Amino acid sequence: MGSASLGAAVDRPHLIDSLLRLLDRPARSALELARRPLSATAAPAVLGIFLVSAASALAGCISLSGFRLVPRLDVLRAVFESLLVVVPGTTVFAIYLRLRIPARAFLASTALGLLAAGVVAACVLPLMAFISVIAVKSHTYVPVPLLFVPGLALATVAAVPARVITALDSSKAARWLSRAFIFFLGAVFVLRINTALLKIHTWLW
Repeated sequence: MGSASLGAAVDRPHLIDSLLRLLDRPARSALELARRPLSATAAPAVLGIFLVSAASALAGCISLSGFRLVPRLDVLRAVFESLLVVVPGTTVFAIYLRLRIPARAFLASTALGLLAAGVVAACVLPLMAFISVIAVKSHTYVPVPLLFVPGLALATVAAVPARVITALDSSKAARWLSRAFIFFLGAVFVLRINTALLKIHTWLW
């Protein structure tokens, strides 16, 4: 029993290390994940979604009047809606343009992007907590954590698939597709939160 628990404890750092190593070379990792079962491809995405959601929920609990029990998740919802709109369309366009990017590899790169976004969101959370404490005490009218954590996560998600696209296919069409992917992710995200940004006082209280 003791040796089994010790072996499980030793395996956990190796599991975390293997997941983080996937982010070192995203193009190669995406191709490797594309050859594996679907569960292996989905595992980085599930972990990344959990980390991004947890970090964004903690950031969404902050207001100028203190910490609220029910978090504001408007920006987090906008992140996932942007991905649900843009990722399938980009996959279809990659097939239509006959790029050297397998659809499964592009989806794997999105999963890697979500994992990277989760790691980044978790790493900036202490900084966001410090900014939040200062904002609550000084009544600064800028919802930095509420916007910054999901926004930074979306930027990270966008960067990884765009890099994989240009790494797997160096054609001009692939470069334009990677730029369009980043642009439309940002555009859908901004359009989704535009109404809330116009009423920014509702985010603060």
